[in-house]
Amino acid sequence: MGSRSMVVAPLVAVAVLGCPDTGIVCREGTNRCGAGCADYSSDRRNCGGCGQACAVGQVCVAAQCVCQAGTTPCEGRCAVLSSDPEACGACGRSCADGLVCERGECKVACTAGLSIRCQDSCVDPSTDPANCGGCGNACQAGQRCVAGGCTSDLVVACFSSGQVAGLSASTLQRTPLASLGSGPAALASMQGVLLAADGLDRRLTQADVPPGELWRQLPARAIATGAVPNQLLVAQDLVYVVNAESGTLQVVRRGPPDGDAGLPLSTIQELVLGPNTFPQGLVKLGTSLWIPLYGGFGGAASDAGQRLVEVDVSTPTSPRVVSDVSLAGLDLRPFDGGSAAPRPWAITSRAGALYVALNNLDPDTYQPAGPGLLARVDPSTRAVQAIDLGADACLNPQWVARFGDGLAVSCGGRAAYTGPNFVLTAVERAGVVVLDAQDRRVATWSPTPPTCPDAGACPLFLPGRFGVKDARLFLADQNAGRLTVLELSDAGLVERRGPARNDALAVCPPNPTSGVANVSDVYVP
Repeated sequence: MGSRSMVVAPLVAVAVLGCPDTGIVCREGTNRCGAGCADYSSDRRNCGGCGQACAVGQVCVAAQCVCQAGTTPCEGRCAVLSSDPEACGACGRSCADGLVCERGECKVACTAGLSIRCQDSCVDPSTDPANCGGCGNACQAGQRCVAGGCTSDLVVACFSSGQVAGLSASTLQRTPLASLGSGPAALASMQGVLLAADGLDRRLTQADVPPGELWRQLPARAIATGAVPNQLLVAQDLVYVVNAESGTLQVVRRGPPDGDAGLPLSTIQELVLGPNTFPQGLVKLGTSLWIPLYGGFGGAASDAGQRLVEVDVSTPTSPRVVSDVSLAGLDLRPFDGGSAAPRPWAITSRAGALYVALNNLDPDTYQPAGPGLLARVDPSTRAVQAIDLGADACLNPQWVARFGDGLAVSCGGRAAYTGPNFVLTAVERAGVVVLDAQDRRVATWSPTPPTCPDAGACPLFLPGRFGVKDARLFLADQNAGRLTVLELSDAGLVERRGPARNDALAVCPPNPTSGVANVSDVYVP
């Protein structure tokens, strides 16, 4: 038997010591490495330090090289038993010189229809994370190989640090942080290209993932949005953007391919919904978009919102408002006879009905003035029904989405802040509420903090948006850049990773000035 080594030599990085300053400023969570920046915590090419590359079959997790999912530890290496010629079918079973390993067997040549030869391994480049799209194109932690491209189950937007990161729903590993604009607020995708509505730059930015690489921003593809773009919706060759501060619906169209990376996008129309309307979300049913209008700040300006508008987009170049559903007449169940405004926020659809999360706030103080509510709207009759989520479990609903046969709602609760940087000091009645197919409350969860001698080491969890993948709910933290992972069982909502044990997934670094790390969106491609 001949001997060979499957370990690829470490990638060479340019030393930074003694180099002149090139003006590179690395964002939080990344470090200066050669001519750029690297995330030492999860970059397999720079794991724990610049130029410290992981071996074949390894990924970088918490700054340590570990075996990638689907590999087997063999004599100090991480082997893919189906294709490793030094461990073909089993550890220690080597193929003779000149033979290749395919599907765990030593052969003269690669014979399977999708296999290509990479050294003495026969691999499927459409699914092999170590040779994704071609020999040597290794995916990072938090990625898997799909159709020859490295992709993640979820993508997280880090508003406070201007970054995005991918996440594996099964291993819960995170990809290296990648810069994308200044403040990505909402994410979507079109033809494998990531779209990010940037709340600071007022741009719709794009990023793609070349084989074996990370998210790569495409600055030349960015187009302007209105002020505070808050949500994106992709429908075939169109992207709809709601711009909260501008009070507009922006219609963006994809043009014909031009040979460059990314998508040729251009704005074809912008519908003005009116001053102080502050549109927040949108959902599409048939040829209509349904958009909740939040209303302006303060009692008088709030009257421009508190309703749901239907926009006909059957002719995308001529969107028009065709109906208006008021939410002001709902019984908001105000506390102690106080004043409350619905403040419609997120929206989704289920079984032909519309569900709108109502913050239910005092119009002047912006504090919760009643229990968390959902408005259930019949789009055919415009009938509206209020669903009480329970003041014991939910104040200030933030996000609503389908979860199994029912719905999940995240609740921001009543939050207290202090100081010029608005340090979060208390949160009550925040969490998640789950409704069944009949809109009955069947489960709740609240972020119980662990016993912690140092409060700074156990920051409070402030729920925001969430994504649902493989029966798991990935809940964003708007305070300390984390994700809580929840599963629904007969016992209710079970916290798999979260604040109770102080093991929520750390995905976004804090802003160096404010100390806040806001996970602004959790997108499931």
